[in-house]
Amino acid sequence: MRKDEIEERIIGIEKNLRDLGTTQREQGEMILSELRSFQRLFVEEQIETMRRQVVTSHQNMILQFAISTIKREFDSVCPNPCSLYDRGSCIDFFISRLRESAERMDPDEADEFLSNQVKQDQDLVVKYPELGKEPCLTCYKIYTAERDHLMQAIGELSSVRSTLRNRNQVALIRDLPEDEVLAKIIEPLSHPARFSMIKALSMSTMSYTDLSSLTGYKGGHLLFHVTRLIEAGLAAKDESSGQYLITEKGMGLMNLIRKIYSGM
Repeated sequence: MRKDEIEERIIGIEKNLRDLGTTQREQGEMILSELRSFQRLFVEEQIETMRRQVVTSHQNMILQFAISTIKREFDSVCPNPCSLYDRGSCIDFFISRLRESAERMDPDEADEFLSNQVKQDQDLVVKYPELGKEPCLTCYKIYTAERDHLMQAIGELSSVRSTLRNRNQVALIRDLPEDEVLAKIIEPLSHPARFSMIKALSMSTMSYTDLSSLTGYKGGHLLFHVTRLIEAGLAAKDESSGQYLITEKGMGLMNLIRKIYSGM
């Protein structure tokens, strides 16, 4: 069932509910609530599928580009004809090795994967010593250079995957941890003094004395509220200057609040 079909069904049920008795209406509203939950789940799963497809597509594009590049490099640099082995077979071997390693690689584990791949390639030289000598050394160097470039490029997909994952997590409302959201987002800003402090810090850094003047709090009372903001990751203290400042998380949260308020 497509998203638009679900929406049409929900609209139809809502229309019918208006013509039902109290008991039937309550039963219908329960069904409607379940349908809306299903609709949200459907959309969230679609977003997750799209995220995986985007990352996989980018990884395949990078791999295909690298393969075409290494083919040109081999054609232009490797001895032709080769005095030791069949030139075409060697090129196919290195390209296949590059392709297989890239297809197995997880962008989130790029550094570890590259280290393991380098170790395997070093073992290959031990097994076939001719790879460390000419004419094979020239082809082997091309392979290792393209291997490093490819692994680095795929590794950079980790940031893309992280960004998409973070965006997707925002959509997964059902997975929001109640205690953590309340403790680190809602509760820290629920007190007027803390909200005043984070607003002021979003405009400039402030000293402890500045925060005291702003809120009217002193001593332990002020320290308690400042500590709550720091523990929530919304504010921080610059140890070198002693000044308090808003964090990236804090600024992001305040921008979100501003957008919500603007739409009220």
